[in-house]
Formats: sequence, structure tokens, C-alpha cells
Amino acid sequence: MAFQMDDIDARASSSDPNDFTKKTQGVLLNLLLQLADNKYVLGKRYAEWANSAPLLEAAVAAAAMTQDELGHARSIYPLFRTFPDAPPVLKREEDRDDMINITFLDEPFAHWTDFVAAVFLFDQALSVIFESARESIFEPLKQRADKILQEEKFHAMYGATWVRSLSREGTAFRRAMEVSLRRIWPEVICWLGQPDEPYQQYALEEGLLCDEVDILRQKFFQRIGPLLEELGYDLSIRYDEAAGRWELTDELPWDRWDARTRRLRL
Repeated sequence: MAFQMDDIDARASSSDPNDFTKKTQGVLLNLLLQLADNKYVLGKRYAEWANSAPLLEAAVAAAAMTQDELGHARSIYPLFRTFPDAPPVLKREEDRDDMINITFLDEPFAHWTDFVAAVFLFDQALSVIFESARESIFEPLKQRADKILQEEKFHAMYGATWVRSLSREGTAFRRAMEVSLRRIWPEVICWLGQPDEPYQQYALEEGLLCDEVDILRQKFFQRIGPLLEELGYDLSIRYDEAAGRWELTDELPWDRWDARTRRLRL
């Protein structure tokens, strides 16, 4: 049964995790951890190209996006201290050794096209989740989501501009761009969630997020699908004119997916 926004509106919003059940606190903490850690590590990967981008303007943009991503992460990390059962290591950012980030961010980007693919695909996927948090019953997440999404508008334009500029038919740049997009595509789609995944369904039912997985996917595909189609990239999605929606055309690697950490097992 589809979840209705009225169900979320009927729940009391709060800035204090103690107002939620222990289970809801745990799911919320895990959600915040995944968002913050991915933002933080993405920012680190962007920083590695701030002095290596192919153009001065690109380097300046990489540095600016680094500051955005690290700032977004650091706006979330202090919230961990408000959770009574949060592990002590989460309550001090400087004590963190291990991050819960998407697998492809474990290693630095080898090529500029890897950087561009991450901006175009994963940065946009993160924004789709923050859009879903704009009506969250956890007020601090809701407030941060609005500010983060304002700053992410430039990232979306930047990623699309570079994908277009590197996609001239028959060039080595295009071949490299396609390799980079294909490399992270399956995991980015998995990261948005699996339909009927208990963890994500609970977050929806409790009002922590407001969009089902199918809606998250459609919002993501609407962001990136038209340009991929225009440029002739085949990343296993197509637009179904009759149904008025985007559809996946290949299976995803769910057999290697860890729903708790939101990572593909290698």
C-alpha cells in the first residue's frame, strides 16, 4: 500500500531524539551517519582534484564543492551527540577512523572523468535523499536539508556541463566518460534503496523520509536521464512514453548489497 504524506503530517515533529522510540532512534542515527559520511568522503575525493583539474576554473569549482560537501557533513555530525545510545566514537568527529560510505569512494578518483561521474550521479543521488528529508519529523534534518539543497544547485549544473563537454562522439574523452559512468552506476542506484527494504520502509513509515524507493528512483532518473539519453549513453534506463516514467532495463547486483551499511560487498 502506498504511503501517504498525511500519515507523516499526523506525527509530531521533534528536535530531540529522546522523543522517538529506541528503534526509530537507531534507524535515524544510521540514516544521518550514512548521509554525513558520504558527504564527508565525497568532499575529500573532490579535494584531491582541487589542484589537478584540467582547467583553472575546474580546479576552483572542485575546491568550492569540497567546502560544500565537508560543510554539509560537519553540520550533521554534531547531531550524533544528541542520541543517548550513540556509540562514543560517533560523538567526536576527530575520533572517527572508519566511514560508512559508498564503496566506490573508498579509493581516490583515478581520472577526471571519475570526478565528473561522481558529481553527475552520486552527488545528485544524495540530493534526492535530502529532498525526501525536507518533510522529516526530525527537525534538525529537515532544516539542514533545505540549506544543503540550495548549495547543491551549482553541483548539478556543474556535473551536467562537464558530462556534456566530455561526450563528443568518437573521442577518447567520451570513451573514458562512459567507463566512469558505468563503473559507479549500479551502486548509485542500489544506494537509493531496494523496494520493500525493511530499513528504508521503516524510515518512511516513521516519517524520517517521505518518499518510497520507486519515487526516489524516478526523481533521480528525471535529473540525469534526459541528458544521458540526449548524449547517447546506454546506462540501462529508458523512458517509457506510455507509462510516463523511467524504467531500469538491467538487473542490479542485490546479491552483493548490504542494506545496513548501504555498500556493495566486493
